[in-house]
Amino acid sequence: SKTPDQELIKLAAATARDAKIAFLMLPGVATKEDMKTAQGNGGQICRIATHCTEADVSIQHFGLARELGLETVGFLMMAHTVSPEKLAAQARIMADAGCQCVYVVDSAGALVMEGVRDRVAALVTELGDDAQVGFHGHENLGLGVANSLEAVRAGAKQIDGSVRRFGAGAGNAPVEALIGVFDKVGIKTGIDFFDIADAAEDVVRPVMPAECVLDR
Repeated sequence: SKTPDQELIKLAAATARDAKIAFLMLPGVATKEDMKTAQGNGGQICRIATHCTEADVSIQHFGLARELGLETVGFLMMAHTVSPEKLAAQARIMADAGCQCVYVVDSAGALVMEGVRDRVAALVTELGDDAQVGFHGHENLGLGVANSLEAVRAGAKQIDGSVRRFGAGAGNAPVEALIGVFDKVGIKTGIDFFDIADAAEDVVRPVMPAECVLDR
């Protein structure tokens, strides 16, 4: 974005009525002062992202976030590159550091349903009641929605998506499609399908330079 992150956080917090505003930090890029500033601007959830083999670099960040009273989420990126067992061990590091929800992050959109199911289930088994498990999907193989549904059925409690797939690569799992699918299978989200579909068409589409597409 051409707009500074902190300004976006402030604007989102001033507008949101029912939603909590989250901000994403990468250890080694963002600092503790960035975290404090984001909280001061209205951020309530601190998401800390690492490569899926480097959870240990997030320990100090989770400690500070909990001290500040922030809700904490951990992102294990490129989750397709390690086994479910190794991913679960990395999730344990984050949970022990104070992370309240650890995400299986399919950064490259490379996972198919079985891979999502096995990884989410491994984290659920490892973390138990210590932390929730989430899933972040991408559309590179056209499976963002299907993988998200598989994640919920495997025990994930938090699911990411973006309106009109607005995101990196081929985009994230489209929220409007997620809600439609979840409604059909009886998964309650508290989001009205028609309202989110209207937002996708009337609010987000006009500001997108182009649609997210599958390509090389």
